[in-house]
Amino acid sequence: MSQTLRLVSLLCLLTGCDGIMPTNVIPGTVCHSDDDCDSQTSLRACVEGVCADPGCPSGTVYVGAGSFARGCDASDADCPASAQPLHTVQINHALCISTTELSVGQYRACVSAGRCPKSTELRCTLDLATWTESAGNNEALPMTCLLWSEAESACRFQGGRLPTEAEWEKAARGRDGRTYPWGRPQPLGCTAGVNYAGSGCLLQPWPAVSTSRQGAQLYSASRAVDMAGNVWEWVTDYYSDSTYRDCAMGCTDPLGPLSGVTRSRRGGGFQSSQWKELTTFWRDFHTPESARSDSQGARCIFPK
Repeated sequence: MSQTLRLVSLLCLLTGCDGIMPTNVIPGTVCHSDDDCDSQTSLRACVEGVCADPGCPSGTVYVGAGSFARGCDASDADCPASAQPLHTVQINHALCISTTELSVGQYRACVSAGRCPKSTELRCTLDLATWTESAGNNEALPMTCLLWSEAESACRFQGGRLPTEAEWEKAARGRDGRTYPWGRPQPLGCTAGVNYAGSGCLLQPWPAVSTSRQGAQLYSASRAVDMAGNVWEWVTDYYSDSTYRDCAMGCTDPLGPLSGVTRSRRGGGFQSSQWKELTTFWRDFHTPESARSDSQGARCIFPK
């Protein structure tokens, strides 16, 4: 037991722990870093030597600080050259990431507050775009047809921002190097909770907000849902084929290129027809401010 934990325990005996112990602590769950608490359902942060509730906002899940293996090895047939080589990345800050993708209802709240633009182009297709002029049955669907700046504005309105590629990948794959957000087994499709074209699912987005969604492959390492399939998710970084090669010897809190023509996006979407687009290491890009897609959405993070 650490000296800090001994002191906390002694103070507990004298005062009853009021205002001293972190909330929701399991007595005896000793930790040295957030990584020691990752397997806990709700006690995911290492606070004063014990696993505790990190205090993430409602609708988010915790991703601890620490290192993880990013990218993939050339020996993997599904590994794109842009995600090579497999290397170590250190994230020096904890964060909370939205459990679900940004919803139509959340974007509408941002529009109503005058913080997000409202455009007829948000209906970028007639059949699959999720935005409607007035609130209706689509409020729980992921917001699609988003430009990068619109997605960033919606996250800023909530008090967060878009994740970096490194933050997104750590939240999706965890410390155990998952090939897919749920682990190593290949996608089983709709019944397992994965919405992509190659699985026989309907070619349309699933609700971003739902209490009835189930499936063995629904959750990522961080317990966020739909980090594979449903809609592509914008991240902060400008895209470059060399981003991962530039970190081959390891890097800390990488941000990607300082400028570029395209921005990175991750996770695949309901129109993805290949398993490899659903892997935690697959990298894709899109023109951020001119090209809209009815399978393009976003997810927000809230740094601790």
